[in-house]
Amino acid sequence: RQHKDRKRADDRMPPFIIGQADLVGVLMLVGLLGLNVGVKLYFKNEQDQQDMQKLENQNLQHQLEYLKYQINPHFFMNTLNNIHALVDINPAKAKTTIVELSRMMRYILYEGDKSLIALQKEVDFLHNYVRLMKLRYTDKVTVDLDIPENLSDGLIPPLLLITFLENAFKHGVSYEHESFIHVVVDAEEGSLIFRCVNSKKASENGKDRVPSEGGLGLKNIRQRLDLIYGKTYSLALHDGDTTYEVSLRIPLRPAGKS
Repeated sequence: RQHKDRKRADDRMPPFIIGQADLVGVLMLVGLLGLNVGVKLYFKNEQDQQDMQKLENQNLQHQLEYLKYQINPHFFMNTLNNIHALVDINPAKAKTTIVELSRMMRYILYEGDKSLIALQKEVDFLHNYVRLMKLRYTDKVTVDLDIPENLSDGLIPPLLLITFLENAFKHGVSYEHESFIHVVVDAEEGSLIFRCVNSKKASENGKDRVPSEGGLGLKNIRQRLDLIYGKTYSLALHDGDTTYEVSLRIPLRPAGKS
Protein backbone atom coordinates (compact mmCIF):
# COMPACT_ATOMS: atom_id res chain seq x y z
CA ARG A 1 0.00 0.00 0.00
CA GLN A 2 2.83 2.41 0.79
CA HIS A 3 4.28 1.61 -2.64
CA LYS A 4 0.97 2.46 -4.26
CA ASP A 5 0.65 5.74 -2.29
CA ARG A 6 4.19 6.74 -3.33
CA LYS A 7 3.35 5.96 -6.95
CA ARG A 8 0.18 8.09 -6.84
CA ALA A 9 2.15 10.97 -5.30
CA ASP A 10 4.74 10.72 -8.06
CA ASP A 11 1.97 10.79 -10.66
CA ARG A 12 0.60 14.05 -9.19
CA MET A 13 4.03 15.83 -9.43
CA PRO A 14 4.61 17.95 -12.59
CA PRO A 15 7.29 16.79 -15.04
CA PHE A 16 10.70 17.89 -13.82
CA ILE A 17 12.67 19.99 -16.37
CA ILE A 18 16.35 20.15 -15.50
CA GLY A 19 17.62 23.70 -15.19
CA GLN A 20 14.85 25.32 -17.25
CA ALA A 21 15.56 28.81 -15.97
CA ASP A 22 19.28 28.21 -16.16
CA LEU A 23 18.96 26.98 -19.76
CA VAL A 24 17.18 30.18 -20.79
CA GLY A 25 19.90 32.21 -19.12
CA VAL A 26 22.59 30.20 -20.89
CA LEU A 27 20.88 30.67 -24.23
CA MET A 28 20.62 34.43 -23.64
CA LEU A 29 24.29 34.54 -22.66
CA VAL A 30 25.30 32.62 -25.78
CA GLY A 31 23.17 34.93 -27.87
CA LEU A 32 24.77 38.03 -26.36
CA LEU A 33 28.23 36.59 -26.80
CA GLY A 34 27.45 35.71 -30.40
CA LEU A 35 26.10 39.21 -31.04
CA ASN A 36 29.20 40.74 -29.47
CA VAL A 37 31.50 38.57 -31.55
CA GLY A 38 29.47 39.32 -34.67
CA VAL A 39 29.66 43.07 -34.09
CA LYS A 40 33.41 42.87 -33.48
CA LEU A 41 33.91 40.83 -36.64
CA TYR A 42 31.76 43.27 -38.63
CA PHE A 43 33.70 46.32 -37.52
CA LYS A 44 36.98 44.48 -37.87
CA ASN A 45 36.07 43.57 -41.44
CA GLU A 46 35.03 47.16 -42.12
CA GLN A 47 38.31 48.41 -40.63
CA ASP A 48 40.22 45.89 -42.74
CA GLN A 49 38.47 47.21 -45.84
CA GLN A 50 39.28 50.79 -44.87
CA ASP A 51 42.91 49.87 -44.24
CA MET A 52 43.07 48.08 -47.60
CA GLN A 53 41.53 51.07 -49.37
CA LYS A 54 44.00 53.40 -47.66
CA LEU A 55 46.87 51.14 -48.72
CA GLU A 56 45.62 51.05 -52.31
CA ASN A 57 45.30 54.84 -52.36
CA GLN A 58 48.84 55.22 -51.04
CA ASN A 59 50.11 52.77 -53.64
CA LEU A 60 48.27 54.68 -56.35
CA GLN A 61 49.80 57.96 -55.19
CA HIS A 62 53.28 56.44 -55.10
CA GLN A 63 52.87 55.15 -58.65
CA LEU A 64 51.71 58.54 -59.88
CA GLU A 65 54.58 60.31 -58.13
CA TYR A 66 57.03 57.85 -59.67
CA LEU A 67 55.64 58.46 -63.15
CA LYS A 68 55.80 62.25 -62.71
CA TYR A 69 59.36 61.87 -61.45
CA GLN A 70 60.23 60.12 -64.71
CA ILE A 71 58.58 62.83 -66.81
CA ASN A 72 60.24 65.85 -65.20
CA PRO A 73 63.91 64.84 -65.77
CA HIS A 74 63.00 63.83 -69.31
CA PHE A 75 61.49 67.26 -69.92
CA PHE A 76 64.44 69.16 -68.39
CA MET A 77 66.95 67.08 -70.32
CA ASN A 78 65.36 68.08 -73.62
CA THR A 79 65.03 71.72 -72.58
CA LEU A 80 68.64 72.02 -71.38
CA ASN A 81 69.79 70.48 -74.66
CA ASN A 82 67.89 73.25 -76.43
CA ILE A 83 69.63 75.93 -74.36
CA HIS A 84 73.01 74.32 -74.93
CA ALA A 85 72.43 74.45 -78.69
CA LEU A 86 71.57 78.17 -78.51
CA VAL A 87 74.48 79.36 -76.36
CA ASP A 88 76.98 79.52 -79.23
CA ILE A 89 74.50 80.25 -82.01
CA ASN A 90 72.57 83.09 -80.41
CA PRO A 91 73.43 84.08 -76.81
CA ALA A 92 70.53 86.56 -76.64
CA LYS A 93 68.07 83.84 -77.52
CA ALA A 94 69.73 81.57 -74.98
CA LYS A 95 69.05 84.16 -72.26
CA THR A 96 65.40 84.42 -73.32
CA THR A 97 65.17 80.66 -73.25
CA ILE A 98 66.44 80.57 -69.67
CA VAL A 99 63.69 83.03 -68.67
CA GLU A 100 61.06 80.81 -70.29
CA LEU A 101 62.56 77.79 -68.59
CA SER A 102 62.38 79.49 -65.19
CA ARG A 103 58.67 80.13 -65.71
CA MET A 104 58.11 76.48 -66.52
CA MET A 105 60.18 75.41 -63.53
CA ARG A 106 57.94 77.49 -61.27
CA TYR A 107 54.94 75.74 -62.75
CA ILE A 108 56.47 72.31 -62.12
CA LEU A 109 57.58 73.20 -58.58
CA TYR A 110 54.36 74.83 -57.42
CA GLU A 111 51.72 73.07 -59.52
CA GLY A 112 53.31 69.77 -60.52
CA ASP A 113 52.86 68.15 -57.10
CA LYS A 114 49.09 68.80 -57.05
CA SER A 115 46.64 66.10 -58.03
CA LEU A 116 44.59 68.53 -60.14
CA ILE A 117 45.25 71.98 -61.56
CA ALA A 118 43.28 74.44 -63.65
CA LEU A 119 43.22 73.58 -67.34
CA GLN A 120 44.24 77.15 -68.20
CA LYS A 121 47.50 76.76 -66.23
CA GLU A 122 48.38 73.65 -68.21
CA VAL A 123 47.60 75.50 -71.43
CA ASP A 124 49.82 78.44 -70.37
CA PHE A 125 52.58 75.92 -69.75
CA LEU A 126 52.18 74.63 -73.32
CA HIS A 127 52.39 78.18 -74.68
CA ASN A 128 55.63 78.80 -72.74
CA TYR A 129 57.11 75.58 -74.03
CA VAL A 130 56.25 76.44 -77.64
CA ARG A 131 57.79 79.90 -77.29
CA LEU A 132 60.93 78.30 -75.93
CA MET A 133 61.14 75.77 -78.75
CA LYS A 134 60.50 78.36 -81.45
CA LEU A 135 63.68 80.15 -80.40
CA ARG A 136 65.63 77.15 -81.59
CA TYR A 137 64.04 76.57 -84.99
CA THR A 138 63.77 78.54 -88.22
CA ASP A 139 60.70 79.75 -90.08
CA LYS A 140 60.54 76.39 -91.82
CA VAL A 141 58.82 75.08 -88.69
CA THR A 142 55.16 76.00 -88.25
CA VAL A 143 53.64 75.52 -84.81
CA ASP A 144 49.93 76.21 -84.46
CA LEU A 145 48.13 76.13 -81.11
CA ASP A 146 44.38 76.14 -81.66
CA ILE A 147 43.08 76.92 -78.17
CA PRO A 148 40.01 79.05 -77.34
CA GLU A 149 40.66 82.17 -75.29
CA ASN A 150 37.69 81.48 -73.01
CA LEU A 151 38.60 77.92 -72.19
CA SER A 152 36.67 75.96 -69.58
CA ASP A 153 37.84 76.42 -65.99
CA GLY A 154 37.85 72.67 -65.36
CA LEU A 155 40.64 70.71 -63.66
CA ILE A 156 43.08 68.12 -65.03
CA PRO A 157 46.24 66.41 -63.71
CA PRO A 158 49.34 68.61 -64.16
CA LEU A 159 52.02 67.87 -66.77
CA LEU A 160 49.66 65.62 -68.68
CA LEU A 161 49.82 67.18 -72.14
CA ILE A 162 53.44 68.29 -72.39
CA THR A 163 54.78 64.83 -73.32
CA PHE A 164 52.69 64.77 -76.50
CA LEU A 165 54.07 68.15 -77.51
CA GLU A 166 57.62 67.11 -76.64
CA ASN A 167 57.37 64.06 -78.87
CA ALA A 168 55.94 66.16 -81.69
CA PHE A 169 59.01 68.40 -81.62
CA LYS A 170 61.40 65.51 -81.21
CA HIS A 171 60.07 63.35 -84.01
CA GLY A 172 58.28 65.83 -86.26
CA VAL A 173 60.47 68.92 -86.58
CA SER A 174 63.36 69.23 -89.00
CA TYR A 175 65.99 71.93 -89.42
CA GLU A 176 66.28 71.24 -93.16
CA HIS A 177 62.73 70.61 -94.35
CA GLU A 178 59.34 72.20 -93.97
CA SER A 179 57.61 70.72 -90.94
CA PHE A 180 54.63 71.48 -88.75
CA ILE A 181 52.92 70.82 -85.44
CA HIS A 182 49.21 71.46 -85.00
CA VAL A 183 47.70 71.28 -81.50
CA VAL A 184 44.02 71.57 -80.64
CA VAL A 185 42.79 71.90 -77.04
CA ASP A 186 39.10 72.29 -76.29
CA ALA A 187 36.44 71.33 -73.78
CA GLU A 188 33.03 69.94 -74.59
CA GLU A 189 30.34 68.04 -72.68
CA GLY A 190 32.47 67.81 -69.55
CA SER A 191 35.51 66.40 -71.35
CA LEU A 192 38.90 67.72 -72.41
CA ILE A 193 39.67 67.22 -76.08
CA PHE A 194 43.35 67.23 -77.02
CA ARG A 195 44.67 66.58 -80.51
CA CYS A 196 48.24 66.89 -81.76
CA VAL A 197 49.27 66.27 -85.35
CA ASN A 198 52.85 66.63 -86.51
CA SER A 199 54.83 65.99 -89.65
CA LYS A 200 57.41 63.22 -89.59
CA LYS A 201 60.94 64.15 -90.46
CA ALA A 202 62.89 61.93 -92.78
CA SER A 203 65.44 59.69 -91.11
CA GLU A 204 67.85 56.96 -91.98
CA ASN A 205 67.04 53.43 -90.80
CA GLY A 206 64.12 54.81 -88.79
CA LYS A 207 66.47 56.25 -86.18
CA ASP A 208 64.23 59.22 -85.40
CA ARG A 209 60.97 57.44 -86.06
CA VAL A 210 58.65 57.44 -83.08
CA PRO A 211 57.27 53.96 -82.30
CA SER A 212 53.57 53.53 -83.08
CA GLU A 213 52.85 53.15 -79.35
CA GLY A 214 55.23 55.93 -78.35
CA GLY A 215 58.46 56.00 -76.38
CA LEU A 216 59.03 56.12 -72.64
CA GLY A 217 57.17 59.41 -72.20
CA LEU A 218 53.99 58.20 -73.90
CA LYS A 219 54.09 54.91 -72.02
CA ASN A 220 54.29 56.83 -68.75
CA ILE A 221 51.38 59.02 -69.79
CA ARG A 222 49.27 55.97 -70.64
CA GLN A 223 50.07 54.49 -67.22
CA ARG A 224 49.05 57.74 -65.51
CA LEU A 225 45.81 57.83 -67.47
CA ASP A 226 45.06 54.22 -66.53
CA LEU A 227 45.67 54.94 -62.85
CA ILE A 228 43.67 58.17 -62.76
CA TYR A 229 40.81 57.56 -65.17
CA GLY A 230 40.58 53.79 -65.56
CA LYS A 231 38.30 53.11 -68.53
CA THR A 232 36.78 56.60 -68.68
CA TYR A 233 39.34 58.06 -71.10
CA SER A 234 40.34 57.41 -74.70
CA LEU A 235 43.79 57.75 -76.25
CA ALA A 236 44.40 57.02 -79.93
CA LEU A 237 47.81 57.12 -81.65
CA HIS A 238 47.92 57.08 -85.44
CA ASP A 239 51.26 56.59 -87.14
CA GLY A 240 50.75 57.60 -90.78
CA ASP A 241 53.17 57.72 -93.67
CA THR A 242 53.88 61.44 -93.35
CA THR A 243 52.15 62.46 -90.12
CA TYR A 244 51.78 61.29 -86.53
CA GLU A 245 48.56 62.02 -84.65
CA VAL A 246 47.54 61.84 -81.00
CA SER A 247 43.90 62.12 -79.94
CA LEU A 248 43.04 62.25 -76.24
CA ARG A 249 39.73 62.62 -74.46
CA ILE A 250 39.52 62.70 -70.65
CA PRO A 251 36.83 63.66 -68.14
CA LEU A 252 37.19 67.30 -67.11
CA ARG A 253 36.70 67.73 -63.36
CA PRO A 254 34.63 70.84 -62.53
CA ALA A 255 36.56 73.59 -60.78
CA GLY A 256 36.16 73.64 -57.02
CA LYS A 257 36.07 69.84 -56.68
CA SER A 258 39.01 67.72 -55.50
